[in-house]
Amino acid sequence: MALPLVRLLLPSLPACQPPLRLPEHSAPPRHGHVSFALSTAGRRAAFAICASSASVAPAPAETEAEAEDEEPTGPKTRLIAMNIPWDYTPDDMRALFEKQGTVVDVELSMYSSKKNRGLAFITMGSEEEAISALNNLNLSTLNDRTIKVDFAKPKKKQPIVPSAPVEKNVVFVGNLMWRVRSRHLRELFASTPGVQSVEVIFHTTTPRRSAGYAFVSFSSKEEAEAAIATFNGQELMGRAINVMFKEDTAKKSKSSASEEEKLEVESSEKSDG
Repeated sequence: MALPLVRLLLPSLPACQPPLRLPEHSAPPRHGHVSFALSTAGRRAAFAICASSASVAPAPAETEAEAEDEEPTGPKTRLIAMNIPWDYTPDDMRALFEKQGTVVDVELSMYSSKKNRGLAFITMGSEEEAISALNNLNLSTLNDRTIKVDFAKPKKKQPIVPSAPVEKNVVFVGNLMWRVRSRHLRELFASTPGVQSVEVIFHTTTPRRSAGYAFVSFSSKEEAEAAIATFNGQELMGRAINVMFKEDTAKKSKSSASEEEKLEVESSEKSDG
C-alpha cells in the first residue's frame, strides 16, 4: 500500500520539497477518517519520485538581437609589432615591412623624439600581405631583440551620443613634413592647455601621404591665440611651421589671389602701352 499512498500525496506537495515531518505521537484518527501519514521511508520515496520527474529547463538560445550586435569584420590589414629596437624610426619599420608588400601606414609609439616604446602599428595594403608579414617577421631578430608580430585588435566602435554643439576654435598648422602625424602635434602642443582635437590631413592616394597641414581645435579663443603666439614659426622636424586661425587662411588665400590678379592686370597694361 505504500506506492498508492505516495501517488495520492504527490499533487499536494510543493515542487520537489520533502513533506513536512509529522509528530511521532499524533492523535489517533477519528472513526470514519483515513490517515495518509507516511513513514520516514515513504517520505523519502515521495521526494525521490518528485525530484526525478522534474524537468530541466534548456539553456536559452542566442537571440537575434545578440547576433545582430556582432559587426561583420572586414579584411585584417593592421598589424602590431612588439619588442622592436628603441632606436627604430617609422622609416625603419616601413622598410622592414615593405619587403612583404605595400605599407599603407606606420604608427610608432614614442617615449621621446628619439626613443620609441618598443611598439609599432603597421597597416598593410591587403590581408594577404599582412599574413605574409606576420608569417615571415614574427619571432624574427632585430638588433639582438626578438620581435613579435600579430594582428592588432580592431578598434571598438563607440556608440554615437548626441551632444550639444560646441563652438570650436580651429587653428591651421601648415608647412608640415610628410612624416608628421597627429601624435607629434599633440606632443608639440602639450604645453598649451585647451587642446581638444588634432587632425593631420592626408591625400586620398595610395600609398596614403600627408598633405602637409593639420587642424588643431581649442576649447577657447584665448587658448588658440596663445598657441598661435607660441608656435607660429617654430621648427618641427627641421621645418618652420605656420600656425594661424583657420578663418585667416581663407582670407590670406583670397588676398593672395587678388594680388596676383592685380599684378596680371598691371603687366598687361604695361605691355599694351
